Amino acid sequence: MASFARNTVLGFASAASVALAGLIGNAITARILGPDKMGTLAYVVWCVTLTGAIATLGINAVQQRFIPILRSQDKDAEAEGLVGTTTRWSVVASIVSAAALFAYLYWPGRSVLEAHSSTSAVVLIAVALAWLVIWRVSDTYQFYLRGEQRFGELARLSIASSLIKLTVIALGAWFFGIPGAIAGYIAGNLLPAGRIYRLLRFKPHVAPDLKQEVVRFALQNWAVAMIGYIVFGRTEIVFLERYTGLAAVGLFTVAVTLADMAAQLQGLLLSALLPRFSEQYGMGAKDQMQHLYRTTTALLVMLIAPLSLGLAAIAPVLVTLFFGSEFAGAASVASVLLIAEAISSFGVTTLFLIQSSGKAGALLITNGIGLVGTIGLGFLLIPRFGLMGAAYSRAIVQVSVVMMETWYVTRRLQIAPPYRALSAITFASVAAAAVAYFIVMTLGGLISLIIAIPAAIVVYFIVLSPFSVMTKLDPELMNRLMERVPQRIRPIVSRIF
Repeated sequence: MASFARNTVLGFASAASVALAGLIGNAITARILGPDKMGTLAYVVWCVTLTGAIATLGINAVQQRFIPILRSQDKDAEAEGLVGTTTRWSVVASIVSAAALFAYLYWPGRSVLEAHSSTSAVVLIAVALAWLVIWRVSDTYQFYLRGEQRFGELARLSIASSLIKLTVIALGAWFFGIPGAIAGYIAGNLLPAGRIYRLLRFKPHVAPDLKQEVVRFALQNWAVAMIGYIVFGRTEIVFLERYTGLAAVGLFTVAVTLADMAAQLQGLLLSALLPRFSEQYGMGAKDQMQHLYRTTTALLVMLIAPLSLGLAAIAPVLVTLFFGSEFAGAASVASVLLIAEAISSFGVTTLFLIQSSGKAGALLITNGIGLVGTIGLGFLLIPRFGLMGAAYSRAIVQVSVVMMETWYVTRRLQIAPPYRALSAITFASVAAAAVAYFIVMTLGGLISLIIAIPAAIVVYFIVLSPFSVMTKLDPELMNRLMERVPQRIRPIVSRIF
């Protein structure tokens, strides 16, 4: 448990640095570029990230699941052979996908690139392709570190990369516009990408019986990831660009950026969970998996639900202050998306539990239904309601998919979320958000945020405290956590707990 807690903290530090750099970088870029050019940048980013999702081939999930399982079974040679094989496949897939992206951007997508940019489409395509290849190579190394549970190295790499990324995005957008901003994404991946040679030194080899299992798992998770990307990966941009214009794409991107603060935090906090689940699954420790699932779900929702609803409450002021008055129209969109994040805040723990159990078929079904919903609602709502249609479409699909996956875990895997704890947390979160919303609507401006945020935090703790949520789930959890805290600050931390 101690190693899992340490890995969770390190994983959070590494991913949080990346997310924070992305958030600040997007805010700077939005203020420099404005809605139209921000829409063009968002379109390029969407194309690159979609192509990158295709190029993963399920390798990221394979690294996180099979490396911990093989290590727990003392099969070190097989683990290293798997790393060598997956690394080579990842490099080849990156090059092939870059060629496909070039073909799309140079012909069908060229008109969009040139609509609001003074930069040549060829230059934009060149930096986009460079980002794609370097990003995929970087991701391969970082997910290898996750699979090996080497979160210390991952944290150091991520923090350094985030500082580089933020600096280059700000300077690049200021001096060179859209291609300069994309150069920041390239710079942010150079450090981990430069270490890929370490994995190429492993001789590729996978035993026939393991190969069949790995290929099946990779293909299933690749299909799930592809469908999931279309469902959760800003696909509404395509409909908005067609029916509303690139300015709406820029506004929607800002709204999603704010909502992603809560969404990304789930993955940040739980970066060590999938390898841990996989390790327990490899040892057949179902009881430990169930206990870990219930505890981490409650802890996650205890943080994400009040954060999401609180941000939704203060979005009318926060969006304008952070991104500029040109993006004020994104506030209501952000509120809808953040409320959806609060409702589905336990989705990541559920997803990781299903993945670690090798039940990718269930994810194919739930994400497939979500795909149908995304396309159907995209045609139904966005042409009629524009930005708000995109927000409601995304929210409906996201919540529906998480609820279906939760039903599967409860009924099929016989592991239920802690519903009573979640109800208490939801009640406290709504109370805190209501206080924040009242203050923001009454006062307005920066002063309202200065008052609303601490007031909401105080209300949340006051309302939640009588329920003793974590004590009922795990009476010894606080004692175990306190043992990891330095002696001199234990009294303060104890009061907070």
